[in-house]
Amino acid sequence: MSVTVPSMSAADGQAHDCVIVGGGLAGIAAARRLVEVGVRPTVLERGAEDGGAGNARISGGLLHVAWEAMDTPADALYARLLKETDDEIDPALARRFADGAGPALEWLRSHDVELSPKGDVPYMRHALAPHGEGIGRRIQPERGTDRTLVALYKGVREGGGEVRLGVSAERLAPAADGGWIVSCRGDEGSFDLHARVVLVADGGFQGSPELLTRYVGPNAATALLRAMPTSTGEGLQMLLANGAQTVGLGRVYGHIVSRDALGNDTLWPYPTLDKLCMQALLVDRRGERLPTHATDGVALVNELVRTETPRAFRVVFDEALWNGAGADNPYGAPVPNPDLVERGGDHHAAETLEQLAQAAGLETVALQAAVDAHNADPAKIAIAKPSFHAIAIVPGITFTQGGVKVGPDCAVLDALDAPISGLYAAGSCTGGLHGGPRGGYVGGLADALVFGLAAADAIGADLR
Repeated sequence: MSVTVPSMSAADGQAHDCVIVGGGLAGIAAARRLVEVGVRPTVLERGAEDGGAGNARISGGLLHVAWEAMDTPADALYARLLKETDDEIDPALARRFADGAGPALEWLRSHDVELSPKGDVPYMRHALAPHGEGIGRRIQPERGTDRTLVALYKGVREGGGEVRLGVSAERLAPAADGGWIVSCRGDEGSFDLHARVVLVADGGFQGSPELLTRYVGPNAATALLRAMPTSTGEGLQMLLANGAQTVGLGRVYGHIVSRDALGNDTLWPYPTLDKLCMQALLVDRRGERLPTHATDGVALVNELVRTETPRAFRVVFDEALWNGAGADNPYGAPVPNPDLVERGGDHHAAETLEQLAQAAGLETVALQAAVDAHNADPAKIAIAKPSFHAIAIVPGITFTQGGVKVGPDCAVLDALDAPISGLYAAGSCTGGLHGGPRGGYVGGLADALVFGLAAADAIGADLR
């Protein structure tokens, strides 16, 4: 299929079929698909090298849909998406996600992307290979996530598309003669691009303290940024300025990590402490119990980032929990016992609660009362077997779950749910997919891949 685009005047002297803001997995997958249908995309990536500077490049590489394998029958995936988000997901997006998962996986394979299982459970059946442990925000060219993105960049160029590195989009405005003007900044200074269609795929706004404060909570920006710092919400703000509707802006996806990850790169982004925190006791800086209604780690992150002091908490547990939840390793990733200790993370152990309080700087009476209240809760596992342990924790934000509202074809919707002509969005700058009272994480890489391809197909049809 080939697309012929009418000639358009452009501020840089060129006519652009489609400008894509962001070269992460959603944006570059869309660009790779577009060149296959005869559209010449222009990708704007603020990172300085192929592969970009987004979260996908440093992720664990797992491709799953709501913790199910991507090649699970579509109806089963749809039901799982509804369950994982407690029916809060947009049904039309859930349907498109479920129907597109299997074909997206095959599309990825057709581009010589290496996939192999990372574990025995369904959600680990498909992972970008070679596998490897990510430490910090380091780019590791030997890992499958990095290889995949670099290969897609190469395919875009070979197919006739253009990738402009080190370029950020700063403003979006309707063009007088149709299409859109994208105002950009790069090493060569400021310039404008004129395109008939624009796809925004620059990630969430977790890298913007201002937007986290505005939409998530007054102290959310003091949480750990468990992500690349490049997703700062410019795409979201550009779309809002042009009438886009939003959905779910107050929620985030992330994990609980050692507070020392704020300064110790080897504790970033692993080990996570979600399992310990869900079974053990959370206390504030005095040692008083923090009641929580969270049923999983993502929900707990959302609770903690909304507290007055997200960095002020510790998890307290006993030897049985340390050797149970503390050593549980379903992901093949580093775990608190022993990796947190070996990497120098804050950890105190003592034979009595009084000694633990002294070592961790907690008030003995407050800690004893907190443990008594915890042990009296039938839903909790008692803290009773010495040694007793305490670890300083912080909620880590990986990406924001809310964003602009889109249809199943990724068209950006206005306040009346009508598509805004020529504007599309995919990936973490959109909302309506992840969410729900329990966190409702449904798979970041799969989301980016499926909806990047969905956007490309819709754009191809639009341009025809």
